[in-house]
Amino acid sequence: MKITMEEAPALRDAIEAVVNLVEEGVFEISEAGLSLKAMDPSQISMVSFNMPKTMFSEYVIGEHKRIGVDIGKLAKVLARGNSGESVELEVDEGKLNITFKGKKRKREFKLPLLDLGEGLEREPKIEYKNKVIIRADSLRDILKDAKLVSTHISFVLEGKTLKVEIKGDGGEINEEFEKDGEEVKELKVEGEARATYPLSYMEDIIKGSKSDTDITLYIESDRPLKVEYNIVGADAKYFLAPRIENV
Repeated sequence: MKITMEEAPALRDAIEAVVNLVEEGVFEISEAGLSLKAMDPSQISMVSFNMPKTMFSEYVIGEHKRIGVDIGKLAKVLARGNSGESVELEVDEGKLNITFKGKKRKREFKLPLLDLGEGLEREPKIEYKNKVIIRADSLRDILKDAKLVSTHISFVLEGKTLKVEIKGDGGEINEEFEKDGEEVKELKVEGEARATYPLSYMEDIIKGSKSDTDITLYIESDRPLKVEYNIVGADAKYFLAPRIENV
């Protein structure tokens, strides 16, 4: 197996979408590309990550492979890649070899593969009727506001409006957005919904996105939040369990 990306920082940025939530995971390397499905250690969130083979300038894999990797260590190694350098990934003798190549310079890192089984096979089967598309920088601002008073955030969909409600020992914050504004680009509401989620996980989920990235939120009452966005050509999808409010 040998796959190459011409710009090493692009691979680093893509993996950043995973490392914020998951410590270890099983990458699936197939003819379609490189993918990963994994739960965070607390089992509260899940990430489904896909990099199509078109992202790579060279993609030779031979047989279908699944490799267990310490994603934190992988991210630290990829962070050593510089602009103008390519990065090659190879699997050899139980190790993942990562090679950076620049002008008259080559650096090789070797990480041991982990025995993590087959990994997760599929995503949760949940039907979502409501969808919000919001700019990443706007969602980050909402989360920054929320941190002033609470550790959780509630999304409420009513009619043609997205409402954000935050309540905690530090006070209360209420924000309201209509579709077709600078923040919310699309708002599809087929049924009113209300759900509450942990702030820290929300922050980790969108940490890999760029400021102008469009983030899609799928919101249903007391169901996992589904979050999708694209990063340097890779697709990142997340599921976050809600906090069930006591009635």
